[in-house]
Amino acid sequence: RFWIQTQFISAELLEDQLLLLLESLERKIVSQQLKLVRTHITLGSLQGEAGALLSFPHEEEQMLTIALVDLSGVQLQEDESAIPRDQPFEAMAALFVALYTLNLLSG
Repeated sequence: RFWIQTQFISAELLEDQLLLLLESLERKIVSQQLKLVRTHITLGSLQGEAGALLSFPHEEEQMLTIALVDLSGVQLQEDESAIPRDQPFEAMAALFVALYTLNLLSG
């Protein structure tokens, strides 16, 4: 018999992230945040251009999104590039799941 050992790394969202997610829900920008995370984070293009996906109707919404992603270990630059710090995969995966779930429940 062969036993396959599976390692599951879980990450939890920080309290600050939960508060930002709540504000995102109130501002109805979760779907756009999900699109940003899905396109530029989960597909491995961390150092790509965030481009038009980072365009929000109000500056406060853009700053909220930048802070949310930053707390997950990826810094969105003013030139719209994304720079990972350390190994942000687990934290970004947790953010992706939270955004996906909120988008599903609120849509």
